[in-house]
Amino acid sequence: MKAFKLFPIFLLVFLLVECKTIQKTAMDQLGNVTWILQELNGNSAISELFPESIPTLNFNDTGTLSGFTGCNNFSGIYSLEDSDLKLDPGAMTRKACPDVKEDEFLQALGMVHSFELNQNKLILKGPAGDLMTFIPQN
Repeated sequence: MKAFKLFPIFLLVFLLVECKTIQKTAMDQLGNVTWILQELNGNSAISELFPESIPTLNFNDTGTLSGFTGCNNFSGIYSLEDSDLKLDPGAMTRKACPDVKEDEFLQALGMVHSFELNQNKLILKGPAGDLMTFIPQN
C-alpha cells in the first residue's frame, strides 16, 4: 500500500528530471556557438542590409546573451523554457552607422517568442512566423 502512495512522488521526480534534460539539450544546441544572421524578416540580402558586418548572436549557458547588430555590440539576457525563448539585448555600444538596418534587427529580437533548430539552422519566430534565420559560424 505504501508503494502506491509513493508512486505520485516518483512520477513527479521523473517528470522534473526529464524536463531539465530537454532544457539542457536545447541549451547544448544553442550555446557555445556564434550564430550568424542569414535572413531577417524574409529578406535574405543580408550583405545589403548590413554592408559592414553581419549581425551575430551568442547564448551563454548562464542565461546571458551577447552579439553584434551589424554596427554595435550588445550584452543582455535571455530566458529559455522548452521552445519558448525571450531575448533582451540589454546594454549596447552607441556607434552611429547610418547605412545599417540595426533598428530592424533589434526590433525583430524583441519580438522573438520561440525558436526552431532545423538542419543546423536557428530559426527565431515571432507571433506572425519566422523573424530571423541564423547559421553557426565555422
